[in-house]
Amino acid sequence: MDCDTSRIEISSAIDDGVAVSQAVEAHLDTCPSCRQWQEGVHKLRRATLRSVAPVPKQQVAVTTKPRRFALHRWVRLALAWAAVLLIVGNIVDMFSAGTGSAVHLERHQAAFDVALGMAFLFVAWRPDRAYGMVPFAAAFTLALSIAAVIDLARGESTLLRESTHLIEIVGLALLWVLGVAAGPARKRRSHDSDPDNY
Repeated sequence: MDCDTSRIEISSAIDDGVAVSQAVEAHLDTCPSCRQWQEGVHKLRRATLRSVAPVPKQQVAVTTKPRRFALHRWVRLALAWAAVLLIVGNIVDMFSAGTGSAVHLERHQAAFDVALGMAFLFVAWRPDRAYGMVPFAAAFTLALSIAAVIDLARGESTLLRESTHLIEIVGLALLWVLGVAAGPARKRRSHDSDPDNY
């Protein structure tokens, strides 16, 4: 058997995963060049198999939303309800008739509450946006709370009247819960772990 025929049979046997024939074995016993060629083909085959190894699971990017949101469905429903209360309770005051600084400020306050309600409603629909809404809602609610405390201290308002602002505070708390579930740290960990853990 010549070297060309031997090498063709060796290559075919390696591709099929079977042993070479006895004639090829006899040729390899007497031909160092073909034995070296056979070893080279085996090394190339092993290198090719390693190069197509599957990517480790932890390196695959996770594009689905965390299942943790399913556990916070009640939070989303409560946030949507708070949004509806804010919008319905203030939409009329936005278009109230009258002149003067008091009426003007009341319309502005109503407009801010309606805007906050719309933000709450949007996050209830898209909880993955909660983290970005937290600073806006926190700043507005904090400023409103400080103003309410000042009015109460000066006797310019009553506790019953200011109690309506509890909706903003409750809404902020619900928004915070969703924001913690979808914060940047949570997103980074979701890329390095199995989404089934959520």
